[in-house]
Amino acid sequence: MKNKPSAFVTYGWCRSAYAVVRSLGRQGVDVHVGDASATAMSRYSRYCRTFTRLPDSFAEPDAYFDRLCAALKKTGATVLLPCHEDVQIVIERQAELPAGVCIAVPRQDDYTRMEDKLACLETAQQYGVPVPAFCRVENADALETYAEQLGFPVVIKTRKGNGSKGTRVVRDPDALHKEFWELVNDYHIPPERWPILQEYLPGDIAWTGSVFDHGRCLGMSACHPLRHKETHVQGNATLRENAAYPELAAHTQTLLGGLAWNGIAQVEFIPDRQGVFKMTEINARPWGSLALPVAAGVDLPYLWYLSALGQAPDGCAASDENVRCRWLIGDGIGMVTRLKERRWKQVLEILKPQWGCYHDDFCLTDPLPFVFEAFDYLTKFVKGGGSTNPVTEGMVG
Repeated sequence: MKNKPSAFVTYGWCRSAYAVVRSLGRQGVDVHVGDASATAMSRYSRYCRTFTRLPDSFAEPDAYFDRLCAALKKTGATVLLPCHEDVQIVIERQAELPAGVCIAVPRQDDYTRMEDKLACLETAQQYGVPVPAFCRVENADALETYAEQLGFPVVIKTRKGNGSKGTRVVRDPDALHKEFWELVNDYHIPPERWPILQEYLPGDIAWTGSVFDHGRCLGMSACHPLRHKETHVQGNATLRENAAYPELAAHTQTLLGGLAWNGIAQVEFIPDRQGVFKMTEINARPWGSLALPVAAGVDLPYLWYLSALGQAPDGCAASDENVRCRWLIGDGIGMVTRLKERRWKQVLEILKPQWGCYHDDFCLTDPLPFVFEAFDYLTKFVKGGGSTNPVTEGMVG
């Protein structure tokens, strides 16, 4: 494709957005970047043509959308690729986007269901995709009863959130009450949106990443983590490996194909005690480990871009190649946590070199994004009072 239409990528501070910027830049696409932070890592990429400072989409959604539209007009970008929860704003107000701007996003009702962890499980169940047992807590008296029905340990999960934010694993009634009400009070969650209780799945998480064009799969890749940033929950994976999971690919096709899904998505699965993989949630936006499928030969960001332009290729790209990808800053944050907890063996594992490994956030030919990512996380670490997993207002609930 000569003179490829330019793209505008949002949330440039995220490594997922950087994976999109790097992918499109290497394909010869002019990429414009927007973010609320002046030190957003993607701004300093060799593949970034221009940068626009945007308001915080959680705190000022209307101002965010207005400034985004102004940036699209100014840059002349044809394709808009929202790379965080701002996809919800884009979906809701897509009719107000400047003329000629192309997007590939799910229908509003599909997105709303998938972002609500309760509705997501209910929808997957309807399509015959295995899910963990779960309960909606409708009143305080039922909390312990539901937990006993599911059996301890049990998972408490807010209906909105990303990574490990809003997720707790508890092993007894005292911890159940303490963690449940802390989540409710800390995030000001109303009774109709109280966290759900979910069956604890003891296996190791795996997931598929894919792009669909109105229900037709354009590309899919599966992987599993080898290490997490957190020590208490399977949250943000810092080291991952590509692998073949035909069962998970089939479940993903059943669900997203059945929904006539449009756009990019990550579907997470965890095996139960019998080894049966059960779907736990869907991210209807780019995810942290997006660089891995690109390294494995399945260029999901570019397929997403082509889908937005109405130029989706035939077939479904896939790869079984064994490739590893690492998030360096995430490993650094994880090492801080492990040092605090005196997990010396795990600290040594993080320090061990990973030869032949790709990286989410570092490239010798594009080094500045890594520098500014480190600076951005350090700033948030200080502002967050030493938290290694800070939460923006409106992110969890």
